[in-house]
Amino acid sequence: MSIICLEGASAVGKTTTAIEIARKTNTYIIPEVNLLYERPKKETKTWYLERQVERWQIAQEKSKEYDTVILDGDLFQPLSYNWCFDFNLFNQSLDFLYEFYLREIGAGRIGFPDKYFYLHTNQENLRDRKENDRTRKRGNFEKHLKIIEPHQRYYMALNLFSPGYVKEMEAKSIDENANVIIGHLPSSTLSGDLEKLLDNIVSWLRENKA
Repeated sequence: MSIICLEGASAVGKTTTAIEIARKTNTYIIPEVNLLYERPKKETKTWYLERQVERWQIAQEKSKEYDTVILDGDLFQPLSYNWCFDFNLFNQSLDFLYEFYLREIGAGRIGFPDKYFYLHTNQENLRDRKENDRTRKRGNFEKHLKIIEPHQRYYMALNLFSPGYVKEMEAKSIDENANVIIGHLPSSTLSGDLEKLLDNIVSWLRENKA
């Protein structure tokens, strides 16, 4: 039983890769917040964060029935995304996000996935895939292209705190993506102090500029 997370730039193939893994194995996919929930007209400051907590609770439940649960997008995405934009987007400072996640981890309501898989490709491929995908609208696509480098740098930094925690992989084809991930699924759940891991991540974010 493992809970993994697929991350990477918009249009890199996370969702289609997850679907292919589920086709080949006993896997449950948890979509990203914007696909799983309808945003309220009056959104509270913690609405999006609370939905990430709910995604983790779904993952916990589904892991009892499935060999693998895939989080399509990171539960801790507000940390990396806000950092990429210098915490100027949603009135959510690093301290605010840290306190929220620390509280939820301490209460056992959220945790880190057992392993991350970070998919990447060049911008030309991303644009081509975006144009050929008629199933989804990708808002702010060009804006997101500008943060590819710091976004990837953040996830690679996680290996400093837990070696091998994030597997970086070039997204060549959906079938190959799926086979690589299936071949590198974690054999055990994440161990260690989750609060310490969060502390290390937040310290790195404070010390490094996007």
